Amino acid sequence: MEISELDRKFNIIDGDTPINEHLSAHYKRSFAHYTVKDRLPVILTRIIDSLSREKEAIIAGYGEEAADDLKDVIGNISKLKYELQTDKKFKLLDGNDTDQEEWNAFLEALPDTHNSYFSAVWLHAECYMYRRVRSMFEETTTLREFDYFRRQKKDAFMGSLEAFQQLTEKFNEKRMVKTRDELRGLFRQLMRVNLWGNRIDLSISGGKIVSQCGDPFEALGNLEEYILADDTAAVWDCIATTDGNIIVDFVCDNAGYELFTDLCLADFLISHNLAAKVRFHVKMIPWFVSDVTPEDFRWTLDALKLSVTATLRDLGCRLSNYIETGHFELIEGEYFWTSPRDFCEMESVKPSVHRMLQQAHLVIFKGDLNYRKLLGDIKWDPTVPFVEAIRTFRPTNLCSLRTVKADWWRDCHQDVLKSSQRRIPSGWRVVNTVLFSLHSNRAALSGL
Repeated sequence: MEISELDRKFNIIDGDTPINEHLSAHYKRSFAHYTVKDRLPVILTRIIDSLSREKEAIIAGYGEEAADDLKDVIGNISKLKYELQTDKKFKLLDGNDTDQEEWNAFLEALPDTHNSYFSAVWLHAECYMYRRVRSMFEETTTLREFDYFRRQKKDAFMGSLEAFQQLTEKFNEKRMVKTRDELRGLFRQLMRVNLWGNRIDLSISGGKIVSQCGDPFEALGNLEEYILADDTAAVWDCIATTDGNIIVDFVCDNAGYELFTDLCLADFLISHNLAAKVRFHVKMIPWFVSDVTPEDFRWTLDALKLSVTATLRDLGCRLSNYIETGHFELIEGEYFWTSPRDFCEMESVKPSVHRMLQQAHLVIFKGDLNYRKLLGDIKWDPTVPFVEAIRTFRPTNLCSLRTVKADWWRDCHQDVLKSSQRRIPSGWRVVNTVLFSLHSNRAALSGL
């Protein structure tokens, strides 16, 4: 087969990522390559389009000086897109953000053979692009606090209101369970609802608005065949065998519908005395289009309290009361979650975060990016046990809820893998048809 000019120029290998190698756009038949070559440029283009379309509204809200700032930012994003598409070396970050020094130290330590978009570890390249965009806004006079993904996140939230209503009504019907078996059954359903909420990921859609439609509980039966492995029972045992005086942490992923399902699951834990406190770890800067920021979290609770439907208003008031009473806690101010580091590095580079997770009885990691960071962005053999793939990262009991977007998973038996390959629709990595698993161990509870 003839090698294309682009492949020759960027030294692209026409093959899949080998087992035990880091995921990278260096391998042409990988989802990493598709992401860097196609998805990321589209996301940058949509940021530019959004800024241009909302220019007058932004100037009205941030002042006349914002016009010049917008012009500079749009020009800089266009330059970044060119750098990405031509595989330029990573530049050091400008600005004065809290994490700038740590980021630049990381970039300077990268080997020369792995410090560009198509040569670097996928995790590093993708995180770097989003962090570069943030630095462009941080350098402005008027737009330092502007969330350039907020409109998409709010639109996705508003588009999911019917699903919020249906989920809340069904949950209210079921929440008065009396027996332990009924409680376990409801937990199992809520875990699945929470899992499927991870499908609503605006970074996968390139920033195009995606919302949840229909009754989430009714959809569970149709989605069951796409579950690769399920250790929900072990997660339940991890929680239910305590006296309820425990902390459960969510390391959040997407705003909108997924955050709503996180809040519903957390409400279940508190209202049934299965946990004394639930903490939510969020991103401090706009990240991967739809990731939750502190402002997104607070806006969600406020929007629910102001809902036109009594069901959602009551839920919003109850969730806000949890914040006031200390049953819920929003953890903010931590930039580790938007660093290029995988979680195995946490204890050495950010021991304060590691110690905080050790306080929790269970940490629930949401989404594909957190899963990649758990496993070091390495393409493990699918049969490798989760506890081996996470290497030395063992702060407490871990659960990972993930719908498969990257082209890999682990801790699956060969018969499950063969069966799943037959069920995967054409183009599943692109359209995000969902596959899922929960895996568990007393040391680690995890999923695909």
